[in-house]
Amino acid sequence: MHVRQARDSDATAIARLSCELAGHVADPDPGLDISELMELGFGDSTWFDCLVAEVDSELVGFALYCKRFEAHTRSRKLWLGDLVVAKRHRRQGVGAMLVKALRARALDLKCDGIVLELWVQNATARDFYKKAGAELDAELEIHLIPISAG
Repeated sequence: MHVRQARDSDATAIARLSCELAGHVADPDPGLDISELMELGFGDSTWFDCLVAEVDSELVGFALYCKRFEAHTRSRKLWLGDLVVAKRHRRQGVGAMLVKALRARALDLKCDGIVLELWVQNATARDFYKKAGAELDAELEIHLIPISAG
């Protein structure tokens, strides 16, 4: 088992795993079209970076993340958008390896931490992140400014 930087040839497997994650958290199925993943993760103007975990040459998990910077604190953080491990490979250390690699990436970038959002009903992920050392940030609330067409 090892973790490496995602390549464009991983997009199909990332799409498949993202469908599995969407089902787990009761989000709509994003489908298997990889065009947006290719454009935003591997194109000229990337929005995200991604680490992937392989077991016996099979991609079985990924951690998708972005850089985040606050001018008023000069604080660098990574924002973890998605972390998923294929259901049949869970509880085998794959997620922990992805978090370890993400921590190493954050250290390389001189980050203060890794920030993530968690669906309140996702008890499985809550337990996983607690074991990984994540703490609830009592100083921050998550808010959403909706973007409407009008």
